[in-house]
Amino acid sequence: MVINTISSFDADPTPEFNARGLAVLHQWEKSELPFDEAILRFTQMVQEAIQSKHLANQGRAEHFLGYLQHYRGNLNTSIMHYDRARSLFIQVGNENRIAIIDLNQGENYRNKGEFSRARRLYRNAHDAAARLGNLRIQTMAIVNEGLALLSLKDYGAARDSLEEGLRLSDQWAEGDDDFYELRCEIYHGLATLDLIAENIAEAWQHAQNCLESASQEKQPLSLGYAYRIMGEVLTAITNPGAIGIEGTPDDYYRAALEAFRHINAEGEIGRTVYSQAKSLAHRSKRRSAAQMFKEAMVIFTQLGMTDDAAKAAEAQLLVLK
Repeated sequence: MVINTISSFDADPTPEFNARGLAVLHQWEKSELPFDEAILRFTQMVQEAIQSKHLANQGRAEHFLGYLQHYRGNLNTSIMHYDRARSLFIQVGNENRIAIIDLNQGENYRNKGEFSRARRLYRNAHDAAARLGNLRIQTMAIVNEGLALLSLKDYGAARDSLEEGLRLSDQWAEGDDDFYELRCEIYHGLATLDLIAENIAEAWQHAQNCLESASQEKQPLSLGYAYRIMGEVLTAITNPGAIGIEGTPDDYYRAALEAFRHINAEGEIGRTVYSQAKSLAHRSKRRSAAQMFKEAMVIFTQLGMTDDAAKAAEAQLLVLK
């Protein structure tokens, strides 16, 4: 029997194919594989799946490509790959994978500043996950919506979502994939909210929790988030040395940039440059701040992150007055 003459409508990727893709992804996340090589391997996996006519494998490979391009900051390219993955998983009827794609696609639109569209996608993912009994996707959708609400300055609703995400994550199985990465994002968001509310002691505690979670995972992406929020909180502390806190904000920003550059996370590099520029402005280093705001604006513009680019441009004008 020649089974390659028709398409496979298996709902899930084959275990071997999925494991191979995850191995490539984890190598990239640990800075053991260059970005271009990871892209090449996933592109080859797409072609392999096309040749074998296995739609779920093809969808999974497109998903991997969307994930990498998202963190590189190539949002439109990531959206294209996720759209392809979603279409393939619709064809094989894999509702769980569709929900994951909606969740990830929401992150692309959040980073593009299209918050209403992002929130619709998070809600789609949440509702599908609730129907399927998938606690992990439900939790991530609530957390991501909280981060979108934070960007929209709806601080009360953002805190409610992030704290609900924290409670739900307590129900995850021990050693569950993405646990520490998710907790790092939650604590990062809560620390940001506390900084806005000028609750500096609470912000410091959440920043420390963020760094502790990132240290458990030991991946550059989470470590970059944690170092960046540490820099932001230290900026708000008038005399960190007096209360036994070592290091300066710039030490943590340098560590964050190094972590993000290990995996070419261009969007997060731009956000870190922008955050350090705000820190410099707060410390009355206006000339250096203006230069870094300009650098951030260029990065955001190149990546199509229009909301962030506008904020950087406005901040540069204000610091030059």
